[in-house]
Amino acid sequence: MMLSTTLKIFKKILIVHLLFLVFMSLFRVVFFLYYNSISDLSLYYSDIFDAFILGARIDLTVLGYIQAPITILLIVLYYIKNQKVLDFVLSKIKYYLFLFYILISLLLVSDFGFYSYFKDHINILYFGLFEDDTYALMVTMWQNYNVILILAIFFVYVFFTYKIISKTLIINNNRTISFKYPAILFILLFVLNFVAIRGSFGMYPLGKMIPNISQNNFINNLPQNGVRAFMKAYKIRKKFTNDSYDLIALTGFKNNLKEAFKIHKGDSNIDENNLLNNITYTTSNKKGLKDYNVVVIMVESFGMPILKYNSKEFNIMGELKTHFDEDILFKNFISSGDGTIASLESLILNIPYRPGSFAFSQSKYKQTSYKYAPAFVFSKANYETTFMYGGDLSWRDIGKFIQYQGFEQTLGKINIFNDIKKKDEKRNDYFHPWGIYDEYLYDSIFNKLETSNKKQFIFALGTNNHPPYTVPKQYKLNSLKISKDLKEHVTTDLGLIQKRFESYSYALDSVGKFMNKIKNSKHAKNTIVVITADNNTIDGNMKYDKNKLLNSKNIPFYLYLPLELKESLIIDNSVFGSHKDIFPTLYNIVLNNTQYMSVGTDMFNKNAKHIGMNGSQITASKDKVVKVNKLNQDTNSSETNYYRSSLAITQYLLNQYNK
Repeated sequence: MMLSTTLKIFKKILIVHLLFLVFMSLFRVVFFLYYNSISDLSLYYSDIFDAFILGARIDLTVLGYIQAPITILLIVLYYIKNQKVLDFVLSKIKYYLFLFYILISLLLVSDFGFYSYFKDHINILYFGLFEDDTYALMVTMWQNYNVILILAIFFVYVFFTYKIISKTLIINNNRTISFKYPAILFILLFVLNFVAIRGSFGMYPLGKMIPNISQNNFINNLPQNGVRAFMKAYKIRKKFTNDSYDLIALTGFKNNLKEAFKIHKGDSNIDENNLLNNITYTTSNKKGLKDYNVVVIMVESFGMPILKYNSKEFNIMGELKTHFDEDILFKNFISSGDGTIASLESLILNIPYRPGSFAFSQSKYKQTSYKYAPAFVFSKANYETTFMYGGDLSWRDIGKFIQYQGFEQTLGKINIFNDIKKKDEKRNDYFHPWGIYDEYLYDSIFNKLETSNKKQFIFALGTNNHPPYTVPKQYKLNSLKISKDLKEHVTTDLGLIQKRFESYSYALDSVGKFMNKIKNSKHAKNTIVVITADNNTIDGNMKYDKNKLLNSKNIPFYLYLPLELKESLIIDNSVFGSHKDIFPTLYNIVLNNTQYMSVGTDMFNKNAKHIGMNGSQITASKDKVVKVNKLNQDTNSSETNYYRSSLAITQYLLNQYNK
């Protein structure tokens, strides 16, 4: 009787797992249909079929983990021979399965949403969403999605999930199941459970090493599920927060750091006694150099690829177009990171983004002063240094971190609001869920330039062009008619993308109007302006015909220079670069006989290596744009080795202050 009941429980649980496995596969079908950007599926039928089979195996590993405690418990209970305890456990198993199925479902849905934004399954950036502005996230969800309908569907799903589990797990005692050697059967069940968890008979468990099955990246991404992606991301996050993040070891230079400096310098003749001397430079002695203000603006999610569709009918650039046409624009430029905090901190500290790392502002280094950072360099050159953010300075604890990075003033949305001289609108009309509208940030920058009697270094981060994609009530939108060509390259809902284009257009138009004011004022002759972005997150809603890697990370590096400075330069705006190269470029334009440390290079230095680097392990140069698969192996690719060495040197530089 005891054996029969135990085996029946195993059988019923197996049925429940199979039903949920079917559900997970159906969810993958929805994922495929929604995000598919393959124009000719007939070329990949076999690959797609293999992806779904592999996906089911990966889903099975998740269910294997859930089943493991039940398998062990039921085997133990069989040998205890207590029917009442067995019945009690059976009555609770349905709650156990129900809880885990709901958790899995929530992770699948979270992964679905995450993919729409980052074009990747859940990664370490996922945890950043919960460390972001919670209220703003809630408002974003409310305004972008039909929350009531989603919750209604979710509760219906919860209800039916519970009912199906409860009904399926009803044990019928009319029929007896017997087996002569139960120990052998239990060993077999245990082994099968282990195989389900491992998912493979090969060297690596399936969850740890998911094989590529296609030349198409989207198909290769298809088998992964939100649960396994979450587990991987959590492991990376835990590893970093436990202070076991060692980028020098990860790049293969732990026992040979000098080699990294040789590769980076492109010369075996390096200073081996003081390695930092190899990334220490001095700007030229510029006799008679005037004092120039320096303004660096980071525009939220300002990707370059969408600009090719700009026209009178689709006027997404607004006032900015004239300035992009007139001034210096590096088009082959990529972001350091794929999220705002990643790129912001990289630019603030003038370093490449370190793959798998965590935000400085939310780590034990949040109060560490990196004295080589740009604000310190400008401060030593007698600049007044100011950081302006259009949002709350409590976001990611960025305000506290910034105070340690050489900025004399740190201003957030309330400071900017209070700086508005004439307030004609209601207070709430100046704000959106993530901060104050960009135009008021730019007004505040201009006011700072107007009222200061000392040369200024201002770093500003805007908040527009961010979900829920709102613009001020009084703002008159430009024409944003979506052409047939653009429509064919959009991979998401046209209603939502239209709102995004409106916010995008407002952000660009606002910074363009700021440049109008600069050029029509005395500051045209004494101010340098940089406009760049944190990332190209619209990439999650677009597909590209070519140069997919470059386009996915492509942002602008726009540079306005007073005429006498511009004429002194030999300009080649076709060179490649990333955030690490912005400040070395500025130092060599505006600072006189000044020492600085940098892993990046001056974009106008024709003898330097111009290689852009993105934290997704992507390098971009005139020769090629590639994704680096392994950081710890020496290769025949000079770009890959340069990237690896740059990361190792970056970590070595930071370590001198982390101590």
